[in-house]
Amino acid sequence: MSDIPDRKNMLWEGSRMFLPEHREALLKQRRRAEEFTPPELDESQLEYMNYILREALEEEKPVLVTYAAKYSREQFCGFVDKVDPYSRVIRLSNGDCKKQIPFAKLLHVEWP
Repeated sequence: MSDIPDRKNMLWEGSRMFLPEHREALLKQRRRAEEFTPPELDESQLEYMNYILREALEEEKPVLVTYAAKYSREQFCGFVDKVDPYSRVIRLSNGDCKKQIPFAKLLHVEWP
């Protein structure tokens, strides 16, 4: 036997490195994996949200809107200022805080 220990790849373990381009690509891939993909809504859910938004707009009641953000679901509670079918957004306000949410990002609308 030899007196030299079997180091396998230990000699090069400490000097491992990534090129900056590879590191950025790896980080982008991890961020993409963490992104939230909203589920598809069926017709009955869309009709229910339409009903709640119409009632809230006519009666000036607050609503709790759940929408898809980049990495998770988020909620906003406020009054419906406008539902714009042409630009396909809902404008909500809660005091000084205002929010514009696209139709495609809506997940759920309910009374608070």
